[in-house]
Amino acid sequence: MPSSHWLRRPTLLPGRPMDPTRLYLRLGALGGFANATGLVLYAYYAVRVAHLSPLELVLAGTALEVATFVFEIPTGVVADLVSRRLSVVLGYLLVGAGFVLMGAAPAFWAIAGGQFVWGIGFTFFSGAREAWLADEVGEDAAGPLYPAFVRRRQFGLLVGGFVGIGIGWWWAAGTLLIGGVLYALAGVYLLFTMTEHGFAPAPREGRATWRTSFAQAAAGLRVARARPVVVTALLTTLLMGASSESFDRLWGFHLINSFDGLPDVMPEALFFGLVQLVAQLGSIAALRIAQSRTDFNSSSSVAIGLIGSNVVTIAAMILFAGAPVFAIALVGAWITFWVRAIEEPFATAWVNRGLPSATRATVLSTVGQSNALGQIAGGPIFGALAALAGVRVSMAVAAVVLVPAVALYWRHRGPAEDEAT
Repeated sequence: MPSSHWLRRPTLLPGRPMDPTRLYLRLGALGGFANATGLVLYAYYAVRVAHLSPLELVLAGTALEVATFVFEIPTGVVADLVSRRLSVVLGYLLVGAGFVLMGAAPAFWAIAGGQFVWGIGFTFFSGAREAWLADEVGEDAAGPLYPAFVRRRQFGLLVGGFVGIGIGWWWAAGTLLIGGVLYALAGVYLLFTMTEHGFAPAPREGRATWRTSFAQAAAGLRVARARPVVVTALLTTLLMGASSESFDRLWGFHLINSFDGLPDVMPEALFFGLVQLVAQLGSIAALRIAQSRTDFNSSSSVAIGLIGSNVVTIAAMILFAGAPVFAIALVGAWITFWVRAIEEPFATAWVNRGLPSATRATVLSTVGQSNALGQIAGGPIFGALAALAGVRVSMAVAAVVLVPAVALYWRHRGPAEDEAT
């Protein structure tokens, strides 16, 4: 049977097709549950069990971002030319494999290798999942579903966090192993439920050479250059990637080592997990508040939301970096987590409006690649800075890097930008 016929079956394996809206939102909950189960104690595992240094912590994260950078456009092209559904399924399966590898051994090689595989998997559904939804239900209907997806994901993160804490209380590596299995099961679930009616894959001859793939990537980049909003998104995600790398990789090390360890009120794994759960609860509340005050059909309204989230993120990261006592640092970390939860759905809805279907996945993947490039460039710099000048200095400098992003978003706050897009 020709591969094109196979890809156009109602589902990849005989099963029960599901409404795209329901499935997309369900993926938010399933992915969040698997992610939190696997990662709720990752920072604790990497610092306390694997004993990674600040530089090793950042370099392990850099492995993830290198994979994202190298594979983002090729996998986006696969989603545009072959099948977005197949790309999403492969992504979930590979992320699961990466989690399992990270938990296989408490060593730098396993953690960095697992993050590399995780990064490859992420690129398969980065952009492809949202492009699939837009094609299946329409661009206007898809817009409000992006923040709804994140809310479902945050609910899954919250529930999965409790499960991960329960596992990690007696087996820290088990959180990563079980989280990986859950991700793989989500991929298997998609084989039986995910349809693809709104997308027509390119003919077989159109997929036969690398020249076609490069041409498709070039077409996506031309669209990006032609739209001011996409150009701004590329620049701001580059800055966000560079800034976030220091905080994402070193916040756990800072809390554990800069204040003589965690408070001696309960087992460390339990306390660390509760810190993560509070972060998730605050993120859910922050997103709900931001969504209720934002018109997602107005690019200027979304731009104002992005300005506010970045300003608060800068202040919270500086507070976290310079905190004289553990309690203040914890508040700074929580605020940073809460406000950064707004960034992804707002940026996705902002840049996705008006993109042509033929290059939508590639353009969104290019924006994701910009974030990875920022983290690749920023990771070693901030890791070296942490080794030479300390973790506090590294994170304070990372906060300042976001200042130009605020200025870039400020340019798109006016109503004229809505007409341009």
